[in-house]
This record gives sequence, structure tokens and C-alpha cells, in this order.
Amino acid sequence: MADFGNEGLADLYRRPGSVSSAYVDVTQDAQNPRRTSTLRQRTLREALIAAGAPEIDASTIIELVEEPPGVGGPMGRLMVVRQGVVEVNEVLSGEPLGELLVSYGPVPSLLPLLIHRPRDLSYVVAEAGRDGGEITLYRLSRSQPIAHVRVEGDTEFLTKIGSEDDFLANGRYQHHTEEVWKRNQGQIAAAIDEVVHDSKAELLVLTGDVRARQLLVDQLSPASREVLHVVPTNTRPGGAAQEELEGALNRRIAAILAQDEHDALERLETGRGNGLSEIDFSAVVRTLQQSQVDVLLLAPDRMTGETLIALDREPWLAATSADALGAGDLGSVSAADALIRAAILTDARVMVVSSGELPAQTSVAALLRWSTLPASTEAPTAATR
Repeated sequence: MADFGNEGLADLYRRPGSVSSAYVDVTQDAQNPRRTSTLRQRTLREALIAAGAPEIDASTIIELVEEPPGVGGPMGRLMVVRQGVVEVNEVLSGEPLGELLVSYGPVPSLLPLLIHRPRDLSYVVAEAGRDGGEITLYRLSRSQPIAHVRVEGDTEFLTKIGSEDDFLANGRYQHHTEEVWKRNQGQIAAAIDEVVHDSKAELLVLTGDVRARQLLVDQLSPASREVLHVVPTNTRPGGAAQEELEGALNRRIAAILAQDEHDALERLETGRGNGLSEIDFSAVVRTLQQSQVDVLLLAPDRMTGETLIALDREPWLAATSADALGAGDLGSVSAADALIRAAILTDARVMVVSSGELPAQTSVAALLRWSTLPASTEAPTAATR
């Protein structure tokens, strides 16, 4: 299972040798899927060969692109292959960034991955029932769940009352049944609290039986309630379709990522006065070389045609060979790919934004870990005023 957090991407970037990258719109043409497939394969092969990719990479990518995606709707597929060895093969749901993007060189082109999956956000989906529940942990950078926990509750009184009418008619079981439900939800709540705490989840989505949800929420820890979002639908067996849950989940994740971008842009503005942000291209390259960047903000559509030199070790990138500081020159690559690689290898976060979000004429900006201002220019402390 591929890991596309910073650690997984850094490992990918450190591998030696030239690599073929392809991002393809694989949205199925329901009217004529066979014709779509034939045209896609021919166009893809021609583009890869023109980019310099070896035949073994091109053939491997052609095979990958026709794999069933397993999901419906608009989507792209990102593939990275090195000498026929598949290093990335990811279906990225959502509106494709274009019909076809290919490259061949010393640095894989991972921009589509970072646009579709902006960061390594962890979230939990919990489904509550009166007899137990399901808890699933996800990370935005992973294509499959990280962990799954099933809580089996007590069904002693639940099996004695088969329907809502039975429940109301058997008042002597009412109190006992309510206590059973409460105990069951307490067990689920404790399991949820543990998963949320251990994973540092930023979102907890709760669905399931309405009464079970009510009892469960009351027993969650303050930390879990702080990130809680309740979806009023029952996705447990016999409940509503999964679509409502998926829609709510996507909206909440989008809201978290939008807030991230808003906060970063505010930091960019306020940091310009105290040396904690940069918007000059050369200055951003320099701060990346010094591992000073905390968050890198990119507007790729303003970087068309720009290149930088990728290096085999720190400082990882350079504008000219004279700036390599003794590191080996891997070759000239697109500026976006070089900047992203240097950011990931220095454990910085990468955020892709639209050009209109950055100041005029700015293609890249950086939020810094420490100020670029000389110590003598910093504001005096209360003791020295």
C-alpha cells in the first residue's frame, strides 16, 4: 500500500535513475469505451516516446492506464515507472487536471498528486448501531483505510425486542434496554477516543442509528467532540445509501483544506513585515536550500517554461551549477518539480494555489521557520525599551 505523506514521497524522490511520469484522464466514455481506450493508448505512447521515456516504461504505463479504476465519475490516473518498475499507480478522483501530462527525467512529476490530495490529513468515520459499531481510520494521502475497528456490543435485551412496537409494548424491558444501549455506546466512544487521539485525527464523522448516535456523542471525550461532525443518516446494514456520507465527508474535508489555505495566505501577508515569508523566486530557492521553508505555496500556471537544477543531495536544488555547493547535478527539470522535491526532502509542506491567490507576478512563495531579518532589526523586548 503506497504511502504519500512526506516520508513516502521523500523515499520516492531519493531513488536514483531517470523516471517516467504520466497523468492521464481515465474518465470512461460510456458511449464508446473501446474507441476511447485505443485513442488513449496511442496518444500516450507517442507522448512518452517523444518525452524520451524508454520503451519498457511506455509499455508498462500503457498496461497500467487500462486497469479498472474501481470507482466511477471523473478521475485521473498518475503513474510513475522507472525501468519498467511501477513506483506510483494511483487513481485520483475528481475533475482531471488535463487529458495528458507526461515527463521523463531525474525527478518524478508529482504535482497532480499534491493537487488531488493536498496533505496527509487523518480522519475517522464511525458508524454507530445499538448492538455495536464500526470505526475506520483514513489518511488523505493513502488510497485505502489505515485501520478498522469493530466493537461488538451486548445484545441481551435487544434480541428480546424485535421492533419499535415491541419495545413500546414491553415497558418492563425499557430501562434495561436503554442501559444496554448506553453501555454499548460507551464502548464505542472509548474506542473512537483512542483512535482519534492516537492518529491525531482532524475530523470525526459519525453516522448510524439515531438513538445510538445520541447516546454515543454524550460519552465522547472533549477532544473527539471538538472534531466531530454528525451525518444524520444510517449507513449501518439496512440503513441509507453510502452517497450521503461520502458527500458530507468530501464537503468537510474541503472545508478543512480551504481553511488551511486561508490561514497560509494570511501568514504569507503578515510574515512579509517580519521576515517570516518570501515571495521572490530567488529568495524562495535560497530559503529551500537552507531548509528554512515551513510551507511552500505554488502557482504552477505562472511557472510555465521555468527550470531549476535538481541535485543528488542537500541543498537538493539550485538555480545555476555555481549554487550546487558541491552536490551532484542531476539535470535541469521543471521549476515546479524541483521546488516540490526540495520542499518534501526538507520536510516542508507543499500547497498548490491558484495564481490569483498570490501577489501579482508571484509564482511561488514560502512561509518560513525562522526570520530572515538580522537580529539587530528585530523589535526590542520590554526589558530593553
